[in-house]
Amino acid sequence: MAVPLDTCTTIEQRGVLRFFLWAKNMEAKDIHKEILPMYGEHCLSRHAIHNWVQKFSEGRTSIEDERRAGRPMEIATLETFRQQPKEFYAAGFQGLVKRWDKCLHLYGDYVEK
Repeated sequence: MAVPLDTCTTIEQRGVLRFFLWAKNMEAKDIHKEILPMYGEHCLSRHAIHNWVQKFSEGRTSIEDERRAGRPMEIATLETFRQQPKEFYAAGFQGLVKRWDKCLHLYGDYVEK
């Protein structure tokens, strides 16, 4: 029996899916059964495997995620917070104080629209 891998990536697993799909011509449910002992709790779900098998069957060859439209992801770091001016935080706290005051005076019956 295979020993579960401690570390693995989704990209690695997609490569394995592609191998099983083309080399062994296996169905998604059978691929999941085959790789579950190898990846253990880190294994892609049956649904994810089914989606990737379908993509590969339709001719996709890349195992990388495709770029998506929209705002790029921004990771907040301590440096990001430090770059904000003090007024930014003061305005935020003032807004909370105003909302809190409204909520208290309306005995909790306050909904902001």
